[in-house]
Amino acid sequence: MIRPQHIFCEPAFTVLVSESFPDIPIQAFSLDVNSVQDDIAKLDLVEGDTAWLLLSPAESGHENAPVKDHMNLCRENPLIGPARGSGPRFPDMSSVYTDSDGVIAVLGEDEDLVNFKEPWVGVCGGIWEAIVLRQQGINCKAWVVSDLEKWVKELPAFD
Repeated sequence: MIRPQHIFCEPAFTVLVSESFPDIPIQAFSLDVNSVQDDIAKLDLVEGDTAWLLLSPAESGHENAPVKDHMNLCRENPLIGPARGSGPRFPDMSSVYTDSDGVIAVLGEDEDLVNFKEPWVGVCGGIWEAIVLRQQGINCKAWVVSDLEKWVKELPAFD
């Protein structure tokens, strides 16, 4: 398992994640799409670093699962507006996450999701961070985490 330079998570996860990874900086997901770029710009991340995102499912009853992709259906995007940061204006979003197996994290709603054939899970946040991190060249590994304690126990050791 590659050691992250930073972990982003739901605000409710920050205490347990900090206890489980005391030497890794922890950042709660932003609640405002307009502050995401500024929040991430303040961190000590450089291109090529790895960040973990721990996404909380919008509904209960889901198992912990790696994320292979996301859909931002909330009609908000942190890259809209004046160009900020050092990354490309229109980053390649085809490979945001390091896992090729897993679920698709969905932020927002769309009536056509009932016809979507791949496994997906609605999430409460974290997609905006993934967009900005990818724009800045940061590698993202993400999970949908329903049971944080179980997720921590099942993680393999760092390389």
